[in-house]
Amino acid sequence: MSNVVNMDKLFNRERKVEFLSQYENSTQMVVLRFFKLSHTSEMVLDKDLSEFDRDELKRLFYSFKPGTSYVSKFNISWISKYIEWSIVKGYIKGVNPLLTVDSDWKEQFVTSKAKTLWTAKEIDEIIKNQVNYQDAVVVSLLFNGVSGDGLQEVVNLQRKDIRESDNTLVLRSNKTSRELTVDDNCIRLCFKAAAETEYEKMNGNPSPDIKSATANLVENDFVVKSANTKTINFYEADKNIVYRRLTKIANEIGEQSFIPRNIINSGMLYTAKQLYDVTGKLDEEEFKVVFEKFDENGVQNQRRIKDEFLNLGTIQAVYGTSN
Repeated sequence: MSNVVNMDKLFNRERKVEFLSQYENSTQMVVLRFFKLSHTSEMVLDKDLSEFDRDELKRLFYSFKPGTSYVSKFNISWISKYIEWSIVKGYIKGVNPLLTVDSDWKEQFVTSKAKTLWTAKEIDEIIKNQVNYQDAVVVSLLFNGVSGDGLQEVVNLQRKDIRESDNTLVLRSNKTSRELTVDDNCIRLCFKAAAETEYEKMNGNPSPDIKSATANLVENDFVVKSANTKTINFYEADKNIVYRRLTKIANEIGEQSFIPRNIINSGMLYTAKQLYDVTGKLDEEEFKVVFEKFDENGVQNQRRIKDEFLNLGTIQAVYGTSN
């Protein structure tokens, strides 16, 4: 039995503490969120969550505002476990009102909102669908933790900064540098992008009336290159080129929220998942690894990131409960 994590005031606290004590701390944090969200409804109805009828539970689940069907089902499964446990313990009598609800009932609570997190598999598919290495490498770099102030680490990266022997990139931003280990595919894409000389417009599907279907790229040693025009910088590319290329990809996949920050966040979540799969926990040691890799500094900033998405609940919601 695990020690119960610190928690704010909860309705019927003793019973909820008893329920939480069955689980490890990381799982407790997930379930505690539900108990905090249900607190207001419990106070208004003056009864414990386990005593809610189906209509009352329905109103509660709408207030959770899940973004996907999986998240909605995940939310309901935990509330159902708590109700079932309360029945077994003898705290309430009757039948769990959630036992007979079907998939459609569970999915009715999903709210339409912009996608903000992509799985590693989804990122891989997006990368594979890019005709130009110039487009693919930008996604891979961000997902692997390459960013910097104004995306300087991305646009400053040169062929000489790629160390294939240990999958390391030397990154530069604001006159500071750091080394970052990335995955095999990222290294491959860096070399391919650095060697690319021609850029196919509209991911190889230009409109019939376009003057030229391709554009020559500046010949230099940078990984991310500008198109060779009269006004272009022959040194590092401008960060706006990165944004334009990602906007093109966002339009292709129909997700306007496919922006640098969300790709970086997706990479952070995947890194946390990898660590959790190995250690079985997501505590300060694991957070430290993630924050160092993605160069996220500051106590307040790190706390915000953990509250918003870098937590076991989000990992389970995005990736599922199994690997």
